[in-house]
Amino acid sequence: MSRLIAFLTDYGYADTYVAQVKAVLMRMCPTCEVLDLTHGVPPQNVRSGAYLLASATPYLPDSAIVVAVVDPGVGTARRAVAVQGLRHTYLAPDNGLLSLALRDDPPQKAVALDNPRYHLPEVSATFHGRDLFAPCAAHLANGVPLEQLGTVIPPDTLQRLPNLEPEITDEAIRCRPLHTDHFGNVVFALRDEAFRAWQGDESAPARVRLETAEGAVLELPLVRTFGEVGWGEPLAYWGSNGYLEVAVNGVSAARQLKITGDAVLTLVRR
Repeated sequence: MSRLIAFLTDYGYADTYVAQVKAVLMRMCPTCEVLDLTHGVPPQNVRSGAYLLASATPYLPDSAIVVAVVDPGVGTARRAVAVQGLRHTYLAPDNGLLSLALRDDPPQKAVALDNPRYHLPEVSATFHGRDLFAPCAAHLANGVPLEQLGTVIPPDTLQRLPNLEPEITDEAIRCRPLHTDHFGNVVFALRDEAFRAWQGDESAPARVRLETAEGAVLELPLVRTFGEVGWGEPLAYWGSNGYLEVAVNGVSAARQLKITGDAVLTLVRR
């Protein structure tokens, strides 16, 4: 039986880390199909990894096994977990990486991956992707029940990242960055459905104000696409994954506007 294993990390391609994990998966489960979601998560950036994971999982076929590893706490007391959602099964460090994916695919049960029977014989302190997550995923793909992989834990004890939800009042919405993409566009933690619920029946658009960590304040037009502003001009728009994004037409917004993780985007009614 073929089983899809979707794979996301911050490993990059300069080393053989991705290949080692995939080799373990294919050796232990020769019938599995491995889909690389991305290995370009910024190193140790759990927040960015959480966004990228959640942007891809809705498009996976049902019953996929998702291995996600962005793990600055590898080898410490942080748990390694497997979580059964309504649609998919996720294996990841319990550091908030699954926060957004599980918001859309609510967890039904979870285990700590603490049964050494399903790990490689030797587990490195710094490479759980290869030695722990990959073999556990392969065993799941081979039909091993989730509960055999370790100790059952309450799903509500899983770690969540802070500042994932916007601050919403009658007067304004405030949100923080989630991810900067390859083009330098910055994704903020506000989804279009939350904005529409806040806006109600008002037809007038909101004003969008960007506050950078350096104290700069910039008002942005909220438009449909890049071509509605001139080359080199900033804009806000609803991105293809349903989040509010900030861009500069033809230029990296993160670099030109100096947007860091401490930036705040505020929407107020006109």
